[in-house]
Amino acid sequence: MLLALRAAAAPAPGGWQPDAALSKLMLRTLVTTPEGLMWVGTDDGVYRYDGTELVPLNALRRAGPALPPVPCNQLLPLPDGSLWVGTESGLYRFGPDGGLRALPLPAPDQPSRYIAGVQLAADGRHVWVYQREVGLRRYSPQGRPAGPLLPYTAEVTDWFAAPDGTHWMVSETHTSQLDSTGRLRRNWYPNPAEPLFPVYDPRGRIWLLSRHAAYRLDARNQLHEALRWAPTSQQSASDLLRNTPTGPVLLRPGQLLQLSWTAGPAPQPRLLFSLALPDWSTGAWNGRLRADNAGRWWVFDSGTRGCWFRTAAPAFIQPLPGPDGQPYSVRASVRLPDGRLLVSSYQKGLLTQAPDSPLAPLRRWPAAALPAGNAPVLMGVVPAPLGPGGDWLAVGVFPFLHFNPHSGRINKLPVTDQSANNAGILSLARDPASGRVWGGTRAGLYWYDAAAATYRPFTPAGAPAPLAGRSIEDVCPDGRGHLWLATPEGVERLTLATGSRTSYGPGAPAGRRAPVDGARCLYLAPDGRLWVGTRAHGLAVIEPDGRAHPALTLGQGLPNASVATITPSPGGYLWLGTYQGLVRYHPGSGRLAIFTTAHGLASDECNARAAYIDPADGSLLIGGVAGLHRIWPDRAPAPAAARPHLLLTRLTTFGTAANHTRYLLPPDARPALHLAPDAPLVDLHLALTHDADPARARYAYRVRGWLGNRWLGLGTTPQLRLQGLPPGRYTVDIRAETSQGVPATNQLSLPLTVTAAWWNRPLTWVLAGLAAVAAVYLWQRGRLLRLRRENELRARLAADLHDEVGALLTRVTMQAELLRELELAPTPQLEALVDDSRAAASTVRDIIWSVDAGADTLAALVDRVQDHLDATARATGRALSLDDTALPPTLDRPLPPAVRQHVYLVFKEALTNALKYSQPGTSIAVGLSGGAQLELTVSSQGAPAATSRAGQGLRNMRHRAALLRAALEAGPAPGGWRVRLRVPL
Repeated sequence: MLLALRAAAAPAPGGWQPDAALSKLMLRTLVTTPEGLMWVGTDDGVYRYDGTELVPLNALRRAGPALPPVPCNQLLPLPDGSLWVGTESGLYRFGPDGGLRALPLPAPDQPSRYIAGVQLAADGRHVWVYQREVGLRRYSPQGRPAGPLLPYTAEVTDWFAAPDGTHWMVSETHTSQLDSTGRLRRNWYPNPAEPLFPVYDPRGRIWLLSRHAAYRLDARNQLHEALRWAPTSQQSASDLLRNTPTGPVLLRPGQLLQLSWTAGPAPQPRLLFSLALPDWSTGAWNGRLRADNAGRWWVFDSGTRGCWFRTAAPAFIQPLPGPDGQPYSVRASVRLPDGRLLVSSYQKGLLTQAPDSPLAPLRRWPAAALPAGNAPVLMGVVPAPLGPGGDWLAVGVFPFLHFNPHSGRINKLPVTDQSANNAGILSLARDPASGRVWGGTRAGLYWYDAAAATYRPFTPAGAPAPLAGRSIEDVCPDGRGHLWLATPEGVERLTLATGSRTSYGPGAPAGRRAPVDGARCLYLAPDGRLWVGTRAHGLAVIEPDGRAHPALTLGQGLPNASVATITPSPGGYLWLGTYQGLVRYHPGSGRLAIFTTAHGLASDECNARAAYIDPADGSLLIGGVAGLHRIWPDRAPAPAAARPHLLLTRLTTFGTAANHTRYLLPPDARPALHLAPDAPLVDLHLALTHDADPARARYAYRVRGWLGNRWLGLGTTPQLRLQGLPPGRYTVDIRAETSQGVPATNQLSLPLTVTAAWWNRPLTWVLAGLAAVAAVYLWQRGRLLRLRRENELRARLAADLHDEVGALLTRVTMQAELLRELELAPTPQLEALVDDSRAAASTVRDIIWSVDAGADTLAALVDRVQDHLDATARATGRALSLDDTALPPTLDRPLPPAVRQHVYLVFKEALTNALKYSQPGTSIAVGLSGGAQLELTVSSQGAPAATSRAGQGLRNMRHRAALLRAALEAGPAPGGWRVRLRVPL
């Protein structure tokens, strides 16, 4: 019989996601390994695919000849980890150790080297290899031929190793069954000729599927049609998946068909659902259908580029097409009395759908229009005749409305507080017990007065409105005289009789304190628990006893912290609409599943409170920014059996001379990492296998022994770069989880050694420090020895000058003075001799003082200055004074010899100039002060006797100041002349 596919069973295109990496290749075949990695055969060779990175097989090869760049049509992974590769030019085996080996052909002497089939026998003990137009032969898993060549010249379309040990060879003209040894048992020749694909039902009976129908075999091996899904005239290529939990899956041009088996002792095939395929812009379509162990279907055309995948599940999410096929953002949906579906959208206005076509495109309802001056969207509808004349109650963005569900007429309802018309209405809810309708606005809580057909602010018993001015996002009556209210500050439980409130939120007392601020949607479950969706804290729950606590957060796998809708479904599930997908959550077990555009959503972003349970069929209607989705909860896929597994697939070391990349194979031991001066960077490429959405997998790492062993997130980037760590030994731990929050079954732990350059090693710094200390010690010791020798020399020189020259000049002076006393009238020459001898003796004393090492103190300088002032005062009769009050209390501070000598000589020169040029009889003041610097001042009082000029004495003072790096000021001062010398110490 011909099965008519109704619109309800023919889903709209959706759910297929293009794979960017594989779409660039001309694919021939695709298989997955037990580790979850994927191998793809293409027009130019074989690649390994980990979900993010394609690697040619030749880059993974570690021994043996390179695989030639020829088309590869056959790939077979074996349980021992090897991969058999059938190409158009030969047969190869890629071992788990990375060795590639060319295997002998079934018939090496034949001109054709095209391998058209590689199949593992049902018992797993040998491999069957089919050489096109030649025949097939049995091989051992190690690649040795193990049987005779069995001639078979037909063009094989499909090859199936059955559970009973037989083999099925399918061509365009006939189907053959071979026994376990490869001998022909029987043939079927359909009329008209077309491929017949064998499948086995749950009872082990054989069925043959064509492109158009399913046939059963009777006792005489005759075919009897049991199910037809397309006319015989449609001739096109197809592909088949047999080993699915539900039943066989057929691929046809533009369509994928999922079959299932009826229960009972004689199972029959039935069409479970169909899926539309992506559009291929090609006339000759040669589609291929593959499944992986992460629970995905892959579809590609072996003649064109392009590869798509989707979850291997029924089409439980169906986007409803909008007018003209354009996206539309949904706010509300409801069933009308005539069975039509009413949908309110922002861009398209009010839309309807015929009652008997749940997947038909939505159309505009021209008769339904919202009042002018407001956003054309309904925020909510109460589907009951409660308004004037039996109209339904509704709300727009601003006004309260009444709506006629038959004519589409919409009018405003009055509000006692007229300003509330512009307050912003957020929700509308009806109390199932009392029938009263409540409206939550940005200005407080309102209720509908049916007698007056108006809305009023809620004021219990005439008291002031308890929530006036508060923004109320959602209203949830409990049917027992209370309202649950969602507000930006938290959740309020309002008692209608008294107006009293119980608050829940961050500032509430213990027990009611919970992160429910930013509450936006509420759902009161039959067991009394109130579920709260928040803007930034995920899902929370308030227990029947009043305790509040978080229920589902980002850390528990929620894809987005903003929960826009909460909708229940049978089995105790909650469906949460978020900004990053739809979440199915089971509170009893804590399990969750996340559904996105890969499962059929038109967009991952759901709108707030845009969820509705369709009373017509129990499906969920979830509105988003790109349209409305119909969801059948009972068709949602179960979690994949294979748990996610974390692999390290590539290791790249960046060196100063060259970079080195090592591709890892699953059997490889985990490598030891090393950072050194000549290799300061290491990149680790990661892969999370058995994940239906690897592009959204999340990774994190820590380096034990660094940063307090803190975990650092990598986000969705499957790559870790290590650099800049201090020298030492560490362990790098890496973990991962799927986009649904399922952690990987394993964690990678890699040893890491970081060595520094020779000049940056601790021993080098210790030795350098010791060398520096030794150098300073030797320098200081040499300096002290030089100072000691210098001081000894200066002491000996001073002693020699004092004992020899000083004594001689003293005798000369005494003899000259004695001669002058003996002479009654001394001659001028004798007087000059006495003066010169005295001056020479004084000069010698100054020289002895300047070189004497025992006089290198501030006290010696002060004493010498005072002695010179006293001698000069006696000789000239002038008033000479020394002010040393600004000096330190103790004068034993050492002075460098050069400082002591040059300061004293500048003092003598300045004093001589002052005596020479100042007015006779005036006083001369000398000052010494000490601290951070030594300061000498010589000041003469009274107007100078003559204009001073820059003579030799001033030049000498400036020269000595320059030698000391000192500042010298010499010039007129108020009331006289002043010389000021400041020497840094």
